[in-house]
Amino acid sequence: MTIYEQPLNEKIRLFLRLEFLVKRFRYHLVQADQADTLAALDILLDLYNLSARIDIKSDVIKELDRVAQSVRRDFDVQNQQDQTLEALNQHANELYHLRGALGQHLRSHIFFSSLRQRTSLPGGMNGVDIPLLNQWQEQEAQVRVADLVSWGQPFVIASDAISYILNLMRTYCDGEEYTARDGFFQMSLGLTKAYQLLQLELPANKNIYPEISSGKQRFSLRFVEVDMLSERGKQLPEDVTFRLKLCAF
Repeated sequence: MTIYEQPLNEKIRLFLRLEFLVKRFRYHLVQADQADTLAALDILLDLYNLSARIDIKSDVIKELDRVAQSVRRDFDVQNQQDQTLEALNQHANELYHLRGALGQHLRSHIFFSSLRQRTSLPGGMNGVDIPLLNQWQEQEAQVRVADLVSWGQPFVIASDAISYILNLMRTYCDGEEYTARDGFFQMSLGLTKAYQLLQLELPANKNIYPEISSGKQRFSLRFVEVDMLSERGKQLPEDVTFRLKLCAF
């Protein structure tokens, strides 16, 4: 199955972006050759830019607290409740121990300042324009990886907390099959729950994808045929069966 996710508020959209970036960062760390450490460095700059104008750390701590309240209210099995609360508390403590806002440790970093000045230019992050980058790239792999681990640690801590929250949402939500008539589906979100995330599942062999448009009260789906060369995808003029999950925790 192919799973598509749509955030239903800007906070969850931000969390999904950070989770996605840190997954890529971790992937390139494992490879450890020059191309991968450069890719990881580029992702660190994205993480810094993502957190530069928003206090993500405070948002995550507040969300951990909100989720903990939901767990105390909704979890019936005591052992399960205790384990979940302990994990939430551990993530919160790790965030509390980070000094300052997320990304603050890179704000006055001479190396990152040099990189940020060049990233707006196509191909600007290179060893020719930034000799310090060339010097760093020529270090042993374990030195480069150790630097990246140190620089990326606050983002990884925040991402681990975010992933835990998102996975609770993904796990504790009901799914149901629906049919989009002539490739279109619309549904009201209702007023009884504050849904935060929409998940849609399609068979992996389907040569279609959903265009999702969501608001506070309703959302719509338009199933589009895959055509990489067209200016705009064409709506599939057939019924499409899919599985939908609306997640609120």
